[in-house]
Amino acid sequence: MDIRAVDLNLLKAFDALIRERAVTRAAGRIGLSQPAMSHALSRLRSLFADDLFVRTPNHMEPTARAREIAPLVSAAIEHIEAALNLGIGFDPAKSTGIFTAGMAEYAEVALVGRLAETFARQAAKATLRLTPLTGAEAAKQLDNGAIDAAVAHLRDPFVLVARRGHLLAAQSLSLESYAALDHVLVSPRGDTSGAVDRALADFGLKRRIALLVATYLALPAVLASSDLVATVPRRTAQQIAAMAEIEIMPLAIDLSVPVSMAWHRRATSEPAQAWFRSLLIEAARD
Repeated sequence: MDIRAVDLNLLKAFDALIRERAVTRAAGRIGLSQPAMSHALSRLRSLFADDLFVRTPNHMEPTARAREIAPLVSAAIEHIEAALNLGIGFDPAKSTGIFTAGMAEYAEVALVGRLAETFARQAAKATLRLTPLTGAEAAKQLDNGAIDAAVAHLRDPFVLVARRGHLLAAQSLSLESYAALDHVLVSPRGDTSGAVDRALADFGLKRRIALLVATYLALPAVLASSDLVATVPRRTAQQIAAMAEIEIMPLAIDLSVPVSMAWHRRATSEPAQAWFRSLLIEAARD
């Protein structure tokens, strides 16, 4: 195929569609009307002799051919943008771009307040998106451009949380007493154990998981109405305490979760992405 015969604006439309999986959102992403984006999709289907996107109840699912094309088109557009921006730098105050971070839930709970405030102050015309992230999906989401950065963990000590007035609040818990309590485990993927359980196993101990929930948002109601306890990162505990009368207590074991942020290597030197990563790092600092 001779590139001189191809309208390269169609590749921008394709990139928007692969990222947004919806005609209306894709149109808004690159400043087209919905009819214009629909027309561009029709021309793309003719160009590649493939449906490219198939409608499902929730979004437009890319075909195998579209998935094969996507990383090549995305890389080409990013290289062109990098060439145009050489020597110009990046001014967040003028940006109308979309910056997307995939986040583990407790990272989102811990960071969203400070991150949203800083983002709005520095880049008032841009859009910040925080989307769910699991470790198994992170590489794929980075590769296809669905997210710009993946934030899986923060350096945050675990603490114990329970309802205000719980009997243990006045006690100094030993590790054995801690393990003997009835615990709530937050497990978005349905795992029945976590880092705490692995640490306890090193001491020959095991705790009883009396309740498993999928989200930290369930904890305030659960703790306020029972004698159950939960072990969560400190910043998450502070958010929970702001929503319910919750006690925050130290653990009898020194346990924390590590920092983990990842991005695609193609974005390493891109000024806008470097700025976005700096905001995430700043929000994670005490």
